[in-house]
Amino acid sequence: MEPRTAMEKELLKESLYKNRVQEILRKHKGFLSSSYNEDVAKEGDDIELLKKQYSSERKIIDRIISNERSAFLSGLALSGVVFASVRFGPRYLAVKLGGIEKARVLKEADDAARKAGTRWIQQGVSFLFEASFGAWAGYRGYNMISSQNSNSYDEIAKIPLCAGKSIVSEKICSEWVDLVHNEMSKNFWKNLDEEDCRLKDKGRWKAVLGFADNCMKRKAFENSYRKQHGMKSDDPVDVPKGGVPTDILQMLRKQRSS
Repeated sequence: MEPRTAMEKELLKESLYKNRVQEILRKHKGFLSSSYNEDVAKEGDDIELLKKQYSSERKIIDRIISNERSAFLSGLALSGVVFASVRFGPRYLAVKLGGIEKARVLKEADDAARKAGTRWIQQGVSFLFEASFGAWAGYRGYNMISSQNSNSYDEIAKIPLCAGKSIVSEKICSEWVDLVHNEMSKNFWKNLDEEDCRLKDKGRWKAVLGFADNCMKRKAFENSYRKQHGMKSDDPVDVPKGGVPTDILQMLRKQRSS
């Protein structure tokens, strides 16, 4: 069925947009995984002060990593359960339901295959299938748990609003905002407002959009802060405790109109 509206046409680009998002994440994966670390410090920097300035961001990233670790371990456990069930379950049920006679028939079949020299082939093929199926189930389990983990999505979107400094915002925001608000069509984002949203991962896209919007809020706050404190346009801003207000854009508009 051909897409009829601009919004429907944009749905066809979801995979393309997802790849663009992943390109940015891969490009900056070092900062995303570690936040501030001593490798980022310049000669003469006060490392303890910098750690303190980036501590709010570090806490958020630690929570995200913890959520993802839980999802990974759940997927790993599911993989083991599925592998064991597929490998031993059918034979166990057959013996349980068929009794001693069924166990004898299975043993005779194994002995015959062993004498014919085909037992190792059967075992190899079976193991390959069982391991592959278990791994697939584990991956699907991890992917499902991770994609449904709204806490991780919310935490990621909030990074630009954190107090202190944000290495993630410093490295990613400009490119991210350009992707979300310039490269990607507004019609794509309108799909999020649909009651029957047809995007494959609505939660993920809400986080992508939320991160971009919060990047803009941080930039507006930093520009206002620099003006108020007589700072240069490129001076780094250490956002005060409490972080960037979520309604900063409305606050600034009111100030300009008053």
